[in-house]
Amino acid sequence: MRFLRLLWLASGFIVPVAGFVAPASAQDDQIRLTGPIIENFIAAHGELSALAAGLTRKYGDRSETPGDDPVASLPAFDNVPEAKAQTAALLAKFHYKDFDELEIVTNSVMLAYQADVPDNGDNQATPGASQVDLDAEKAKARAEVEADTSLTPDKKKEALQQIEDQYASLQDSTPLPGNAEAVEPYLDRLKPIAESN
Repeated sequence: MRFLRLLWLASGFIVPVAGFVAPASAQDDQIRLTGPIIENFIAAHGELSALAAGLTRKYGDRSETPGDDPVASLPAFDNVPEAKAQTAALLAKFHYKDFDELEIVTNSVMLAYQADVPDNGDNQATPGASQVDLDAEKAKARAEVEADTSLTPDKKKEALQQIEDQYASLQDSTPLPGNAEAVEPYLDRLKPIAESN
């Protein structure tokens, strides 16, 4: 059940939340979270959401998909000088040099949030899920395929490749060590952000 939940996370839930493509590497597109970083993220998201709502009223909805996180639509207003200036000022206020930096923090927070909050019907949260856990699960899955005598050599090879591909995605969807624990005190405040999709 846990593997399926992790696979579900890797397959796309995080992408719409942050509004960007899946990370190439968990180490490159995450940061170590602390209380002040999370507090700053929550405050920034609130003000950026309000700005996005105002810009949408004034210039029309520019989100890629109706119902997306409004903050994800802000780059679409870059061709409006007033909107671009307001967005840049808010990013600077919260010490983000640009949207890329905000997206890395968003990715870090949302991956950690999802590790702490089980999906519907799953009472097993995975706080602190680590590379060691994934490696052990991957080894178990590989062993099961290797032991399956009903598979032809070609089917076995195909199944093993699918395991490799799936676990590569899962590694990118695993929060850095300590991030799930850092986010835990903020779960109630992060819930509206996570559910803004």
